Order: sequence, then C-alpha cells, then structure tokens
Amino acid sequence: MNAPVKPAAFGAATAVATPQAAPIIRFEQVGKTYPGRRGQAAVTALRDIDLTVPRGGVVGVIGRSGAGKSTLIRLVNGLERATAGRLLIEDEDVTGLDESGWRARRRRTGMIFQHFNLLSSRTVADNVALPLEIAGAKAEEIRRRVTELLALVGLDDKAGRYPAELSGGQKQRVGIARALATRPSILLCDEATSALDPETTGQILALLRKVNRELGLTILLITHEMQVIKEIADQVAVIEGGTIVEQGGAFDVLTRPQHPTTARFLESVTGVTLPDYLAHRLQAAPSPCSSAVVRVTFTGGNATAPVISRLGSTIGVDVNILAGRIDAIADRPFGQLLIGVPSEEPTVSAVLGALRSLELDAEVLGHVA
Repeated sequence: MNAPVKPAAFGAATAVATPQAAPIIRFEQVGKTYPGRRGQAAVTALRDIDLTVPRGGVVGVIGRSGAGKSTLIRLVNGLERATAGRLLIEDEDVTGLDESGWRARRRRTGMIFQHFNLLSSRTVADNVALPLEIAGAKAEEIRRRVTELLALVGLDDKAGRYPAELSGGQKQRVGIARALATRPSILLCDEATSALDPETTGQILALLRKVNRELGLTILLITHEMQVIKEIADQVAVIEGGTIVEQGGAFDVLTRPQHPTTARFLESVTGVTLPDYLAHRLQAAPSPCSSAVVRVTFTGGNATAPVISRLGSTIGVDVNILAGRIDAIADRPFGQLLIGVPSEEPTVSAVLGALRSLELDAEVLGHVA
C-alpha cells in the first residue's frame, strides 16, 4: 500500500473555510477492531486515524465500499466504540462513554441517511417532530420548531403528506429537517445523496451548504462520490483499507492529489481528457508539421486569466484550443485547458516558459501529426 499523505491537521493552515476554527471533533490514533467469529481472525476496520474536524466546517471522508468510512462516522454517534486511541467531541473524551452518556451526546448530533429512514405511518410534520417528542419538548415548542424547519428545507406545503407521497429529494429534505430538530452542533451525513439523481443531489448539497453557513452547523459526511466532495467540502480525507491515506484542504487535495487512490477518485470530476479522435494519434516524439499537445492547469485567481490572448501577444504563437473546463472547488475556481502549439523548438519551450511565468502549471502530453 502507498504511504499515507498527511499535511497539517485539519483546523490548521490547510483549512479553507474556517482556518482558525477550534476543533469540534478530534480523532487521535483511533482504531477499531472486530473480534473474530468461530475461529476466524479479528478484523481491523480502522487503524491509527488522526482526523480533526473544525467547528463550523464541512469535512468529507471519501472511500470505496469496505474502506472503513461507515465505521468512522458510526464512532461519532456511538453506534460503534473505538478499540484504540481517543475520540473527543466538543472537548469531551467520548471513548469510554456508557450508553446513558451517549444518549445525551446524540441529542447534540444530527444524522441523515442514504435511505432516509422516515416512518411511513407518520406525516412529514410528525417525522420532523419525533426527536422533539423523544426529548420531552412541549407541544407548542414542537409546533413552532417543525414549522420553522419545514420552511428552511422548502417543504412548508408538505407538512400533512406521508413519505410515500414524496420524491426522493423531498424525503431527504424531511430527513435533514428531522436531524436539525434538536438544534445539534454537528450533522453527520451517511452517503446522504447516493440514492438520488444528479440534479437532486445538487439541490440537497446546496441545502446542506446553506444549513452550514446560516446555522454555523459543523458537517461531517462520508461518501464514495468525489463529485459530492467537490461540491460541498472545505476539507477532505481519503480513506483506504481502514487508514487515511491523504487529507487536507479540499482545493489542495483535489487539484494536486498526492496519493494514487485520490487521483483515481478524481479522474471523472476534475480536469479534462484528450478527445478520442486525438488520443489515438498521440505520439511521444514530434514529427514534421506536428503539434505539441499541452495541458494547462489554472488554479485560484489565474483560473479565468486570458491565457490564449497573452500567448499570442507575448510570443506570437498560434494556439489551437483542443478541450477545456473551468469549475469550482471549495468555492475557488479551477480549470484545465488542452491546447495545440507547433512542435518545433524553441516554440514549445517558449510556450511553457510563458505559461509558467503566469504561475500556471503546464506539461506536454505528446505530439499529434
């Protein structure tokens, strides 16, 4: 296995949205091992997890099925107990909490699920009210809070409907409202958009970001979809084989991945690929009248710079645009452009030098006749 890549801990200089925020969740060398059954060997689900979630931030943990991400999030609401290390939530060491202590802790932690987990026999309003009823809130308080939350998630006209009458996105909005009922300080999201179509996923992620910003709610989410991380996370941890192999600010990790697992996750959501009609003609060495294919990566303030016009005006080179994409990661622009320029020297070196003088990353992918 490739060695983990660990920049500064979350909440330090690598944080994007809340760089000075105090941690609200802190894993310190946390491990989780399940005992073997019927003579089988014990199974280690998590190993040496160091992870800090800053107060008010959105932290995404991404990994494939079986990587350990579900176990990690279940530790935060006490559905699993760590077998090594320490877990601190709001400065409380919860590693050894008994069930009574966890019941009190869960009232300050909301959770939404992949399959919504709504009660089919209760209306939308009654599903949202359930945590408040369990907590012993008064009827008038419950009514006001439910009304407030349904307005927040855009379902004030669905209070009397039942889950079977709702779309998947509406069900998840009910789940979000229910998770917020007791005014938690932390919201846990367990593959919260995996059962939704892409358009609805975008709407739910926008709602979660709104909740994060307007309520100051800390969000810890797990997912196997890098698009989710790209859309909402300030910071990201990549988990593989029960170990965090890379972590840091979402923009840094997604634009300059250091671990192969991260790079594989990113293949479909950042950057551009060479069109098929050019890819099969790509050669390592130049030939007469060929064009060099150059990939230009834009980050931060340079993502919208007029690069092509500058190349033409500064070094007088004709540039052919082959493909391009400008996107946003952690609310910062990021883009890639594939261009073709004459393959002969010193033209290629001049182009690369000009691009790098603009603080852009540039590399020659090959040459096309």
